[in-house]
Amino acid sequence: MLRLFIDSGPFVALYYKDDQHHHEAVDSFAKIAGNGIRYRKLYTSDYVLDEAVTTCRRRTGSHELSVRLGTDILASKSIVMLKVDERTIQESWKLYKEKGDVKLSFTDATCAALARAHGIINIFTYDTRDFRPLNLNVISSL
Repeated sequence: MLRLFIDSGPFVALYYKDDQHHHEAVDSFAKIAGNGIRYRKLYTSDYVLDEAVTTCRRRTGSHELSVRLGTDILASKSIVMLKVDERTIQESWKLYKEKGDVKLSFTDATCAALARAHGIINIFTYDTRDFRPLNLNVISSL
């Protein structure tokens, strides 16, 4: 069964109409909603939720839009919400420290650690430079 981890970028692009990836995100999430993708298990995390909601509010200036984004992620029946626990924090911190040559946020490190822990090798993201060095297959369009 193919699994896919969803980073914050596609969520933000879906709701922020001025994002350069907005149309790609709309098309990709329409395929997800219509079961038109080959991935059967979709994942994200509580840290991605935090980053997506915060980034959406910062870029759009709209509290209402960021609340809608967060509500839709939390209510999704097709996306499994993974939680960052103590073990994930330690793995992420180790990865973050080791990858000083990569423009990697700590949230990105948690995504990679969670993906590894759950046997996920594909990530839906627009941050291709951040995730390729982490041995994840970057998917930027579904």
